[in-house]
Amino acid sequence: MDELNLNNGNTKSSSKPFLAGVIIMMAVLCTAGMWVKQTQKQSQAEQDNQKQLFQEESAQMVEQINEANANYLAEANRINAEQHDPLDPETLVQQLYKLKDLPDNKARSPRTFYCLQGLLLNGTNALPALKDLLIDGYDFNLDARPLYPNRTLRQEIASLLVTMGNRPAADLLSQLLPATQTVEELANLCKALMSVSDGYRPYCISAARDKYNQLIEKQKELTPQKTGLLEKAVSFLKQDNSKNSEQLNANRQDLKKIYNLLFTVLRDEEFAVELLEKREWLREKGKLDSDLFSEATAILPAETAMDYCYEAYLHQKENHRKTDHSLITTATENIANPKATEMLLAELENASPLERYSGIMGLSLDPNFGAALLVGTPMRTSFNPEDPNLIQKANDRLLFLDAVEAQFPDDEKMTRIVGMVRSNLQHTASTDPDKGTWVADEESKDFFQNLASEAIDKAVNDLTESAIKEIDEKNNKQEPKK
Repeated sequence: MDELNLNNGNTKSSSKPFLAGVIIMMAVLCTAGMWVKQTQKQSQAEQDNQKQLFQEESAQMVEQINEANANYLAEANRINAEQHDPLDPETLVQQLYKLKDLPDNKARSPRTFYCLQGLLLNGTNALPALKDLLIDGYDFNLDARPLYPNRTLRQEIASLLVTMGNRPAADLLSQLLPATQTVEELANLCKALMSVSDGYRPYCISAARDKYNQLIEKQKELTPQKTGLLEKAVSFLKQDNSKNSEQLNANRQDLKKIYNLLFTVLRDEEFAVELLEKREWLREKGKLDSDLFSEATAILPAETAMDYCYEAYLHQKENHRKTDHSLITTATENIANPKATEMLLAELENASPLERYSGIMGLSLDPNFGAALLVGTPMRTSFNPEDPNLIQKANDRLLFLDAVEAQFPDDEKMTRIVGMVRSNLQHTASTDPDKGTWVADEESKDFFQNLASEAIDKAVNDLTESAIKEIDEKNNKQEPKK
């Protein structure tokens, strides 16, 4: 028993150093934790202090910059900074009113831009003063630099409002829509307004329609009327013809831009249908306004667009005109439509063999198709074969190829070409993720290269024959009459 008690005493005495070590370790850890926590607090306090100092210094710097700008603007605009706030919007607008009467345009333009810079620094606080100026219709020309086109004060104010990019500025900007001077200016204003809110779309559409009507009226005025020989001679001597032609071409370019604004940017389907119903695409001698037609039909549902396309196609056939390329493009985009199939098959029937082959080759949706036939390697990578719309298009074109093959059963070259295009479209329509790039076989490459050589030879022969014919006609005219 004594021996057992002795062993227990030894065990207790040996455990005391261990417990002491544990206690010491816990004390050290607590002390270290408190030190880390205290250090973090001190670090956070220093960061907050530095952040506050930085903000105070930034605010002081901004204040100094604004004061420097104000003093600079005051000096530039001949304003007494001790009596008037140089950045006061009303003061700046009053200076703009006075600048119109300056005889020296070179002095007026810099001071105008100084005032506009001051208004921009005011932000939305400048809007009431600007609104009064715009309502008055006040404006004058600015000759900024000789190498740049002339600008007006209202155009610069519009740019200023666009820069602000907020709802109050956009509200004021929308009032400038009817006063825009060019199609580019109108388009820029509309894009700026639409970036703020889609609610400005009706205002933009209204202004764009008005601009379209103005351009159409101008086009009618500039289009030469049928005149007699004497009137033409007088017009030529006055050199009115070339000037009128330049204006006419410029107006046509503006019409292209307004089509893009109305239909591509604003997507005005109602106006597109209205113009198509009125056959506004019809021009003199049965010609088709390709830009108007293609832009207007591009935003309409496929079936509706194809109905208008077929109507225009029949009109051109009745007037014995060659089918416009925009109609072919629309029909190709809607190739599964029976009317489109009818149109395209008729075009192939009336085309030359090389034109037919080229048309069928153009049905491929793979941008690497031609390169694969010529050199056997892809040349372009901007192609997403997994696009579901692309797969549907490929299937629609495959059905059309069946109709082509049935219409030209005895044309061996057509059969070969249809086979190559069908192989390529089947590859495009495939949903296999591991299908890779379409590769042409050697026989198809040889056939295509021979066909390309034939096309080049024919083009050279046609040019040679045309040149010889032209030379013969000149020689016949120069021969003296016997």
